Amino acid sequence: MQRMLNINAIMFGLILTILSLTSVPSYAAWYSSPHASHSPGPNNNRQNNNQNSNLVVASAQHAVQIAQSRYSGKVLKVQSANVNGHTGYRIKLLTNDGVIFYVLVDATNGAVTRN
Repeated sequence: MQRMLNINAIMFGLILTILSLTSVPSYAAWYSSPHASHSPGPNNNRQNNNQNSNLVVASAQHAVQIAQSRYSGKVLKVQSANVNGHTGYRIKLLTNDGVIFYVLVDATNGAVTRN
């Protein structure tokens, strides 16, 4: 009886793991939010807005396109981030093999690095 319970618990854990990998929302839900800020940093700072106009990568969507052109995978999350002291984006990707990794896109020069 104890052995059967252990097997059921293991199967339940495997099912939960598989479901969590297959039902991960894409970045589209985040990106289409009407309240989300898509440019790096605060939007109410005039100096920051002037700096953003000089960026090579000016939006989260553009950063995702750059990351996916280099690395294939499903986008799990996109967030603005500090990349080597510059404005940029951190993109979380999931490969077909189930490997999760991060890609950093520097918005000032378009440089892409994988963590």
